[in-house]
Amino acid sequence: MPLHSFQALPFQDLSGWRMAGRGSFAPVEPGVIESRGGPGLLWYAAQVYENLVLRICWRVQSLEDNSGIFVRCPPLQDEIQPAIDRGYEIQIDERGLDPERNVQGSPYHMTGAIYTVAPAISKASRPIGEWNGFNCLVQGSIIEVDLNGVRVASLQSASREPRGHIALQAHHEGSLVQFKDLRIHRLDD
Repeated sequence: MPLHSFQALPFQDLSGWRMAGRGSFAPVEPGVIESRGGPGLLWYAAQVYENLVLRICWRVQSLEDNSGIFVRCPPLQDEIQPAIDRGYEIQIDERGLDPERNVQGSPYHMTGAIYTVAPAISKASRPIGEWNGFNCLVQGSIIEVDLNGVRVASLQSASREPRGHIALQAHHEGSLVQFKDLRIHRLDD
């Protein structure tokens, strides 16, 4: 799919974006934003998406950094729980920390997993501090996640919200995950 068929979502002044929950996002250089504090979600309120291809670059600064990209997220006020319950999170957590069991290495919590519903089947992240790229297909009941050109997760039975917003997660204090080059190609057009 040629890059010119993708719409770039703005990070310069975060117009069209809203914050729900705690935490924030701040520019760190032109075109790059970084999560701070949390838990919270920065969601793109200006557009609702159903079927799409999402591309985004991200990088972590330490092994303890944690974040995610939400698709089909409902509109949010101050609470983030509706996004967790009704949307889908593409996970960023190099440790794969399962918070319920307090164990690392969980494929359902590893980078690239569709959080708690489809495991990461491969580790394809670059070393800490380097940029990574997600390419996510969201079409009907199918969600597929490629990380750096490698298929890492696939869900064939997505049955939560059929459409929604895009959101970025600020996970916890001290977690500094950076994002750039967020692009969307709508498959509905």
